[in-house]
Amino acid sequence: MSHKAAISGPLPVSQDTIPSNQPLPYTLPIIIGIAGMVLFILSQMLVVAGAAVWAIGGYFHFHLIGFAVLAAIASLPVGFGSWKVLLMAIEAERDPANN
Repeated sequence: MSHKAAISGPLPVSQDTIPSNQPLPYTLPIIIGIAGMVLFILSQMLVVAGAAVWAIGGYFHFHLIGFAVLAAIASLPVGFGSWKVLLMAIEAERDPANN
């Protein structure tokens, strides 16, 4: 006597309830996923930028003003990268194909 453990074939889902091209609404699990991705990537970006500022400033024997200028210069690409990571994380978490 063998019995199937699961229903074979696709589950009956109405196509009217889940549009394929519309992003999912913001829910708590989606917001937590976005925050987790953004914090993980941004922490790595900040550590690498901080290490680069420290290494370059130490190599050229910068003082406080030099480190501040170097940190200000490094904050531009890190800020732009942070914004792009946030946008990509939101798009990825709200994509119906990923869920």
